[in-house]
Amino acid sequence: MQIKITSGDSYAVLNTDGAQLNSLTKDGREYLWQGDPAYWAGQAPVCFPIVGVLPNGKARAFGRECNMKRHGIARINPFEICEQHKNSVTFVQTSSEKTKKQFPFDYELKIKYTIVGNTVTNTYIITNTGKEKLPFVIGGHPAFNCPLDSDERFEDYKVIFDRPVCKPCFRPDHDTGLVDPQKTYDVMHGGDTLALCHDLFEEKDALIFENCEAKSVTLTGKNGRGVRLEFQDMRNLLIWSAVGNAPFVALEPWTGISSCLDENDIFENKRGMTVLSPDETVSFKFKITMI
Repeated sequence: MQIKITSGDSYAVLNTDGAQLNSLTKDGREYLWQGDPAYWAGQAPVCFPIVGVLPNGKARAFGRECNMKRHGIARINPFEICEQHKNSVTFVQTSSEKTKKQFPFDYELKIKYTIVGNTVTNTYIITNTGKEKLPFVIGGHPAFNCPLDSDERFEDYKVIFDRPVCKPCFRPDHDTGLVDPQKTYDVMHGGDTLALCHDLFEEKDALIFENCEAKSVTLTGKNGRGVRLEFQDMRNLLIWSAVGNAPFVALEPWTGISSCLDENDIFENKRGMTVLSPDETVSFKFKITMI
């Protein structure tokens, strides 16, 4: 089921299927990638309790076997609407026998979307509803049309960080999704602007800015339109586009990153892991502004 939330001439469309964004529209212009299997059928999946992949899809979490495909279980299990207003909607997913076959822990995941003006705030609220510790990472995966206008090209766009980025980034393997932390890529050269080109994503996968110095990035084209992503609560940022000259760019704020080659199969020891005690709740949020 789709839910529309509005603010003036801007609106967002959300779906109970994965509690993900289906549309971001301002002044009649669609900003969100609409999905195309020729490149990538997704749009904005929520990644939980993993981001990226586990080695061979497996890990052990506090001694329990986990078996999950890329980006985890939240996106492939149902949500319900628990609160709805004109400019906001909150979805909830609770652990079930089905989810525990892959991730053997009890949890409640609430995802709230609020639109004010041209800005959509995405809030993730996670509660440990079980009697044991709950380990997880979480992240957003929104992709945006690039170019936005018919007179633009992909190469007319750039990503501008709110401050210079001096740390080199990681890049996962195209085939396995695993990260070799011994290999780093200095794509920013201490600057604040990344010029986009398709070749950037053809030979290598996403750009992973771990412990990113910046907390806001703006994707903008020659006509001045685009999106700003603010991710103060999230430790890492990924920038990705699919191979084959895909007409979109994903800006992905994550609390962790994909599994690394220097890690073992102990889930709770992986980079960026949050561990909640029973009855403990934590929240993370990020904002998307259409410009």
